[in-house]
Amino acid sequence: MPTDFGEITAYHREEAARHYAMAQAARDRECFGEAEYQACLAARWDEAAREQMIVMRREPARHAAYRRPGYQSPEPRRIPFTVVCWLAIRRGIKRIALAIRQPLPKRTAPIEWLSLR
Repeated sequence: MPTDFGEITAYHREEAARHYAMAQAARDRECFGEAEYQACLAARWDEAAREQMIVMRREPARHAAYRRPGYQSPEPRRIPFTVVCWLAIRRGIKRIALAIRQPLPKRTAPIEWLSLR
């Protein structure tokens, strides 16, 4: 069994094609039970190839960081500590202000036909 993602997908497809060919040969010999079995195996290999392609699309490229010897990926830009503290203080003040400004029940004017008693 291959270990590379692309080779695994190719292997699954080759196995599916081989089983489809064996199913066709069984149909030609009129062995319909064997043909159905081989077609089922081919469908499983085909499904495995599709799942492998989905996984390949989701996985990040492993080889991108190793293109050149000694390659170091750039570090993410750091936010200065004072800016982080300032943002945290502002967020805290906003939370405190919202807690203080809790909605107070307001009196509403009574509607003519509706009594609020």
